[in-house]
Amino acid sequence: MNYTAVVRMISVLGLIMAGALVIGGGVALIYEEWLQLGAFSVAFFIVVVLSTSVLLLTSKPSRKANPKDGLAVLLLWWVLASIIGAIPFMFDAPYGAVTSVLHESVSSLTTTGHVVIIPGTPEAPNWPVSLVVWRGILHVLGAMASLVAAASIFAALNLGGPGIHRTVLFTIPEGSFFNALPRVVVAAALALGLMILVIFALLMATGLPFGFALGDAVSAATTGLVIPGREAIGPAGWLHTAILGLGLIASTIGLAVALEVWAGRWRGGFRDPEVSALLLTLLAIGAAAMVAGHTAWQGFGLGLSYISTSGIPLFDPSLAARTPVTLLVIPAVIGGSALSTAGGFKLARLALLLGRAGEEFARLGFRDSVVVMRYRGRILPDAAIVGVWVYLVAYISALGGLMLMTGLCHLSFDASVKTSVGWLSNTGSLVDLTDVYRPRLADIVGIFAMLLGRLEVIALIPAFSWGFWRA
Repeated sequence: MNYTAVVRMISVLGLIMAGALVIGGGVALIYEEWLQLGAFSVAFFIVVVLSTSVLLLTSKPSRKANPKDGLAVLLLWWVLASIIGAIPFMFDAPYGAVTSVLHESVSSLTTTGHVVIIPGTPEAPNWPVSLVVWRGILHVLGAMASLVAAASIFAALNLGGPGIHRTVLFTIPEGSFFNALPRVVVAAALALGLMILVIFALLMATGLPFGFALGDAVSAATTGLVIPGREAIGPAGWLHTAILGLGLIASTIGLAVALEVWAGRWRGGFRDPEVSALLLTLLAIGAAAMVAGHTAWQGFGLGLSYISTSGIPLFDPSLAARTPVTLLVIPAVIGGSALSTAGGFKLARLALLLGRAGEEFARLGFRDSVVVMRYRGRILPDAAIVGVWVYLVAYISALGGLMLMTGLCHLSFDASVKTSVGWLSNTGSLVDLTDVYRPRLADIVGIFAMLLGRLEVIALIPAFSWGFWRA
């Protein structure tokens, strides 16, 4: 482990987060939210002092960083950023509710969006503007971290299977691993920023208030829920629904297809296996929703809302309550593209498993036939498919473990299923803690589950291995 490179990179990321704290503090100053301004100031002071001290007291690393060092930075950043992100919420949580404050931070940073802190009273919540803005900032930071990690660290380590994270943005450099990251960061920032600006401009053109339009734009681009209680607010009209729907489609498909389209290969983008898997899944959910008594458009909207792992209602919010639980959790479990901000198992892995299943059925009549498995033009060895199966087993095991833990919090079976899937797939609108009996335990389980889901399950395993940190 190249400890010097790791801690220096963490310090640089800390300074970036300090800049984000300045924005939140500026909003608190403008709206005269003095308690929140104090919290932002404390967080800023701590981060700047620690980050600059580390950069000044450590010399440049003598050894080259490798992908393993990148994974260490990723694991440490999620933990430290969650702690820093929790500080601005500290004056708006019940006394002594440290776990709730951290839960709120992790929920926003992982783009889950579920709310556990309610300033004011549950009957009349009074959210400070600066904290709503801070939730949006955390969503953007978390979305950026997810995109950069998927396109660089996961691609280099080949976590989760046969190169489903590979793009033209990243190749392992001859020098330090971190030297190749700026290109990925710039591309991810441009894609995310452009998407937010376009959705925001379109929503403003429909006459939506500034804050609501900006919150929805960030929510759609990051597949989260920025505005507290947004899952209970219906769209302002069909145009609002259409804009959010297109935004969710773009954010669910992610960078892989966007890069193809940007390079002028439109046909290749539309023929991408993840796009095909998305369309087939939405059609299946739409058909199932019609059987459940909804219209095809309502079913399509529900499927898109939950497969994007956002949960933004594209129709009447009460529609979800009148929908069988399976039609909500299945698309959330599937999730979006491997190079997107959406959580879940990922469309790429689903496409690979379905393709391999089709080949195995084709072999039944021709036992000695040779079938070649391809993905995005590359021939895949059997070991690659085994990697996807291993990931599936790990994902199902994690989901089963979460259901057991939420059951210990005395949640009903339906609430346990929805909450476990919501946390692991980072779909905040599925989380149901209404009747939770042990809120502190639920907070701890939720924090771990949301980070586990955002790190795609397998990437978190090295954190519990002493050999990973010692080597």
